[in-house]
Order: sequence, then structure tokens, then C-alpha cells
Amino acid sequence: MKTQTFKAGILSNTSFGFSLFELLIVLLIIGTIAGVAIPKINTSSPEQAIRTVERNIAGTVSEARSRALLRQQPLELHFGKHEITLQQRGNIQELKNVVLPQQVTISHVTVDQISQRTLLFSAKGITQTASIEISSPPYIQVISINPIQGISLQK
Repeated sequence: MKTQTFKAGILSNTSFGFSLFELLIVLLIIGTIAGVAIPKINTSSPEQAIRTVERNIAGTVSEARSRALLRQQPLELHFGKHEITLQQRGNIQELKNVVLPQQVTISHVTVDQISQRTLLFSAKGITQTASIEISSPPYIQVISINPIQGISLQK
């Protein structure tokens, strides 16, 4: 049995909470907002894909340098069109393989001014001068690797 009380001339029931209808309306609104927002978040533009690959290359080069120095072993970093592979020099066993987004291509790699796709790291973590061109039409980005200065971007 519900009791009714009068408070400052207003009739109120003592039941509290939300009705099922109110909860369904709120869930419908949240679902509509999520349905509109999530596809926009997941769509990757070519420029965003280029930035992702830049970070992948920078991270992999840094990891290769650290591993070579830590293990005192020479390493090789191979640049495929859509992947980067780190392995011990002269060994076919992969230490790390990074698959790049399909819309981005490593179009050209120059190491010590020679067109090749392998970057060597000495046992002391020192590497060669390299230039890596990545593209995702209409964007092209060149990443430079310098043994002393590290990684830099050229627009």
C-alpha cells in the first residue's frame, strides 16, 4: 500500500527510481550516439595510417638498436612493402615482425645511398645512414635514420 504525503501543497508518492520506459529511452539515445560516432572513430585516413607507420618504424629502429647493444650481436632490419622484420644477422629466425596497414607501402629504402631494403646494426648498436619512403596516396613521407642524430622526418 502506497502512502501519499503532502509537502508544501504538492502531492508526492514515496516510490523512487526510474521506470522501464525511461531506461529504454536513455539506452536508445546512447545507442544512436554510439552508432554515429564509432564508424567515424574507426575510419582511418591515409594521413593517420602514415603516422602509424612512422611510429612503427621509429619504434622498431629503436628496438633494433637497443637489442643489438644489449645482446652485443649484430642485427638486420628488413623492410618489405607491408612489413618490417627484425632478425639476428646471418640467421633466419625472426626476433620481431611488424605488419603495416594495407593502405601504406614502404615504397623505397636507401641505405648508405644505395637502394636496398636491409638496414644493419652493429653489436654496438650503430647503424648506417638510411632513408625510408612510405606512401599512402596522396601522401608521401620520408623518414631519415642517422647513426648519430637518430630518426627525423622530411616532408
